[in-house]
Amino acid sequence: MSPHEAALARFAAAVAGDPWAVALDEAALALSAVLQPGLDVLHWQVELDELAASCAAPTREGVVRHLVAAGFAGDTTTYGDWRNSCLDQVIHRRRGIPITLAVVAIEVARRVGVGLAGIGMPAHFLVGDPHDPDWFVDAFGGFDVLDRTGARQLHARVTAGGAWSEAHLAPVPPRAIVARMLNNLLAGCDPRRDGLRLAQVAAMREVLPEFAAEVREASRRRAVLN
Repeated sequence: MSPHEAALARFAAAVAGDPWAVALDEAALALSAVLQPGLDVLHWQVELDELAASCAAPTREGVVRHLVAAGFAGDTTTYGDWRNSCLDQVIHRRRGIPITLAVVAIEVARRVGVGLAGIGMPAHFLVGDPHDPDWFVDAFGGFDVLDRTGARQLHARVTAGGAWSEAHLAPVPPRAIVARMLNNLLAGCDPRRDGLRLAQVAAMREVLPEFAAEVREASRRRAVLN
């Protein structure tokens, strides 16, 4: 088995089963390993362990303060860079996009005993507390804490007044987070320069049930050419 095949098999195993039971750090780092064959997933899990171990206050607010102090922030200069969708790169560079910074926050919080969740708001992923429907964090925007009104106002700004639904602020399962990361990569990679990377993203999408209909349609179109 080649390094790429081994990485893809690890990713497939990480995202299998109940979408709520997927280990987010393992799945996100397995995604990174497909794009970067040979990546040491365990090393970056240990990096997350150490980041959490240095968090002074095991509370949601404590996690937010800790990540700000550790230098995590939104990448406003190279937002579309594929590395912003790789958890290891985000941990190393302390820069990322809303969804990967959210993954860092969720995983550091989990390690200190705080249960946070991904909030799949269109156009701008957030962090939320599943036990508090009026508490959200905009990790990309400086880890600002928002209430529901603030989250809706943020949505209006980033979507130029797009349609709103309260369902936008519902927690999403870890596998849906990984699926959205793959969507970001698919949209962000330039087919002229990133053909191999796009093929790797396509291979990962093929193992996710969320994209089953898309895979079937692609197979149907290829069959016409056989």
